[in-house]
Amino acid sequence: MSHSHLAVRHLIRQIEKSGERTASEQPTPDWLNEFIQGVAELFEPFSGVARPGFECMRSGDRWEVALFLGKTEMVGGARDGCQLPVNFQFDLKDLAHHFEQLQNLRWNAFPDCHVCGEDVIDLSFIVAEGLVKGAEVSLQIHAGPPETAGPALKRFSDGSYVTV
Repeated sequence: MSHSHLAVRHLIRQIEKSGERTASEQPTPDWLNEFIQGVAELFEPFSGVARPGFECMRSGDRWEVALFLGKTEMVGGARDGCQLPVNFQFDLKDLAHHFEQLQNLRWNAFPDCHVCGEDVIDLSFIVAEGLVKGAEVSLQIHAGPPETAGPALKRFSDGSYVTV
């Protein structure tokens, strides 16, 4: 499957925005932006195109990064307005190559989450922890975007896509 140019353009825009922080916030270093972009390329949608998104923050002595594919909003037709998650595969073996040293690789799953709301679609995620450019990074690969995220793409009834 081929990678979408929409995804790369989106990541570049998101990385540029991360550099536009106030003086009180610590900007995302270039090496981390490159890491995020490289890891995002490991998402392979089963059909169509997808737009990866991420959240990144400094926490103590390490960087915490969450990666996900955004939903696609349907425009026109019987499913107009529906926001659909993207089915995908993710290459875990190649993920290890993005770390200088991979210290932990875990799958967190919560199939019996009686306190979680019914709207939660991401109760299972991968956590990879290790060193990148000598810094500690904790990476989470999520099956879907955060609840607060809007759609990443709009798909029209003619099959074309636009970024949101």
